[in-house]
Amino acid sequence: MNIAAPRITGRVTATWDLVRLPLLLILLATASPALAAEANLQAPPQSASLDDGHWFLAPKVKRLFRSHTSYEFGDPFGRKNNPLSRLEFPLNSWWGGLDLGVQGPRYRLELEFLAALPEQDDIGLMRDSDWDDNDHSKVRTIYSESATKLKNSFNLDGKLSMSLRQELETPAWLDLRPLVGVRWQRFVLVTHDGMQQNLQGSDPATGLDEWSYTALPGEGIWFRQEYLHAYVGLQVSTDLGRLGLGRPGHGWRVSLQGDIAHVWGENRDRHLLRAGDRVTTERTEGYAWHAGLDLRAPVFSWGALILSADYMFINTKGDHTLTQDGQDLLTFDYGVRAWSQQAGLSLSLEVPF
Repeated sequence: MNIAAPRITGRVTATWDLVRLPLLLILLATASPALAAEANLQAPPQSASLDDGHWFLAPKVKRLFRSHTSYEFGDPFGRKNNPLSRLEFPLNSWWGGLDLGVQGPRYRLELEFLAALPEQDDIGLMRDSDWDDNDHSKVRTIYSESATKLKNSFNLDGKLSMSLRQELETPAWLDLRPLVGVRWQRFVLVTHDGMQQNLQGSDPATGLDEWSYTALPGEGIWFRQEYLHAYVGLQVSTDLGRLGLGRPGHGWRVSLQGDIAHVWGENRDRHLLRAGDRVTTERTEGYAWHAGLDLRAPVFSWGALILSADYMFINTKGDHTLTQDGQDLLTFDYGVRAWSQQAGLSLSLEVPF
């Protein structure tokens, strides 16, 4: 690719603005005293004190498995080559953090913070593929695999839900809760000690592909990806205590949540093995859908153990900018896509106070 070529198309106006996240979280936080007060006013006189509205804190540990975050782009000069390059980063990692919130008879406001355990270097292999043969655009010509380390990665999720039990007059064991929320994800990954293979052609005698191999010692790519989600959804909850499994209102509970989000994303990829300071940036916009299942079990009379499973898929499109030594050389939006698949299991201990 002629990297000194002029700008190809106008930049896609991806409205990435992380200022929205703290503003929305501040709005949620300032609403909490009013929610707690309303919870106290609406609680039935005969209820236990926890039903009058309370705060809660839940230490949490989470494991992501069969998860990745990836991006690709096409060749704006040779339109057959789409994708031209694809990078797939693993996310099979351990996370830990806290869930803090306030719970009332009708409202629940919570803020979850998770951080990846630092310096995890067993999360999987990064895969880098290129298809740069203009005559055979579906033939992968370059492929490499590198060990990957996860660093300085975080997840922040704030949401507010409201029970519709009074409006819909549902059975006592069933609770429907619309919810709104904001989610922010940041992944920082560094690849190291890889191996690259390059297609040299085909052996005329056998017709088999011939490859050359090159070691990639040391750190190869520093990659940062951020996603901002604004989502709406629905939570359906069944109180198994009212069906005979434990004390009503404080027994076993099963909840299913589904939500959809509008997503703004940004990638920043620094090629450490190339000469100079070579950086590619993708600014994208798209959607995400997420589903989760929670099983809540009482722990004596002072808390609850929550086992959760969830899956999220993110898909965004936008533009790609190549920068060399601080100077933008090329911007285009042909075949630019970033996506992520995240499956997780988590365990938390919720304690009211």
